[in-house]
Formats: sequence, structure tokens, C-alpha cells
Amino acid sequence: MTYHFRLCLFIALLAIASAGLVSPGSAAAEEVPAFWKKSMTNDPATNHYVAEAMKPLDNPDAQTLRVVKLANSLATLCSGASLNKKALYAYMTETRFAEIKGTAYNEAAFLADSTFRYFDYRALAHLCAGSAYLFGPKGHLAPGLLKPGKGKPKASYDPDNAFITLPPLARRS
Repeated sequence: MTYHFRLCLFIALLAIASAGLVSPGSAAAEEVPAFWKKSMTNDPATNHYVAEAMKPLDNPDAQTLRVVKLANSLATLCSGASLNKKALYAYMTETRFAEIKGTAYNEAAFLADSTFRYFDYRALAHLCAGSAYLFGPKGHLAPGLLKPGKGKPKASYDPDNAFITLPPLARRS
């Protein structure tokens, strides 16, 4: 398979896998808790989740996969946000995404997925608020990967079901 075909296939699989993650909130669902709003900023000094996202993983391949997964997840789960496919293609080319294969890919995917193990609504709300800092035109993690949108999640907050299950990265043989 060519690099371009694999890239398109990967983007399509991410979009399909994450399409079912958000269901519209009911009218009775709560807003984001007021005490969260103070830390929901574009500043990693006040937004712990943005600061954590900025910390690189020890494995550069895992870092690449984590950045792609985070950008795609925010594009899917944040209100008004969208993925810039040209910038994503450039990022994946620059980081040699297509060259991550076999066991190296599987190990990197495991490490990247483990950073989302306890992903919940609070993390999502804070990352949506900080998406411009991470992925906007002057993004500090990967510039231009995302049009940030409104800075809040699409779904309403449900205190009884706060965890958000993100699909794992596909394993390669």
C-alpha cells in the first residue's frame, strides 16, 4: 500500500471509530460544573490537562500516535472543532508516521492508548478549552491540526457517566 492510501485509510478508520462516541446530551443534562471553569483555559499553567498533553512521551513513535489520536478525538468530541486534513498529512509525513510498523507500531500504540486510559468528561472539557493552544494555527503541540471551535464538548455533562471510552489504536501485524 502506498503511504497516501494508508494515511487516508487511517483517517477514515479513526473517523468511523470515533463517530459513535458522542451522543447528544438530553435537555436535563447538567452544564460543566462551575468550579471547573476557572481552570478551563488555554494556559498550561492553569489547565493541568493541557500541561499533561504537552509533556512528550519517551517513545517518539508513541508521541506521534498520541498527538494524532488526541487531535482526532478533540475534532470529534469538541463543539465546532474540525480536523485540518492537510495539516494532519503534513504532520504525519514530518513525523514519518508511515514508517512505524510491526512490533514498533504495536508498542507505540499501547503506550499512546495508555495515556487515555482514564479519559473522562473533565479531561475532555479542559482539552476542548485548550485545543487552540495545542492544535490551533499557532499550536504548541502540533500547529494547525485543528480548527478549535467553541472550546467546549459537544455532549452535556453527565455526573453519573463521566468516563469517555476512546477506541484503541488499531494494532498492526
